[in-house]
Amino acid sequence: MFYQNTNKEPKKNTDAGVLLLRIVIGGILLFHGFSKLHDISFVEIQLTNNGLPTIWAYGTYLGELLAPILVILGYRTRFFSMLIAINCLTAIFLVHRSEAFVIDPSTGAWAIENLALFIGGAITLCLTGGGKYALSYKSSWD
Repeated sequence: MFYQNTNKEPKKNTDAGVLLLRIVIGGILLFHGFSKLHDISFVEIQLTNNGLPTIWAYGTYLGELLAPILVILGYRTRFFSMLIAINCLTAIFLVHRSEAFVIDPSTGAWAIENLALFIGGAITLCLTGGGKYALSYKSSWD
């Protein structure tokens, strides 16, 4: 017999999965933030084109540098994941709204799939919290 029913739940390591999700979402988003450390003018131009104050461009550093670092560390994971999701939704609104219903002809991929994956991962972390392998885990924001 290949399967023996022992009425036991299979062992799950959800906390390790949440840790991996934190590292992947935060780690990859950090590359976007680091690129803006050298030149934030693109964000300022997008804000100006949409009639918004250019000072808001510095909010990008919160959403693409500070929040990913704190999500990786597992500090107030729910709060900073929400900040990442809002940051990505803002990027879609300001820069990529014309691509929301576009399939890239060269790859067959959704044109905003990276942002969608960031948003999905961030919302998942908002729902799960940071898990037990986190810097903080006693607050409702963890």
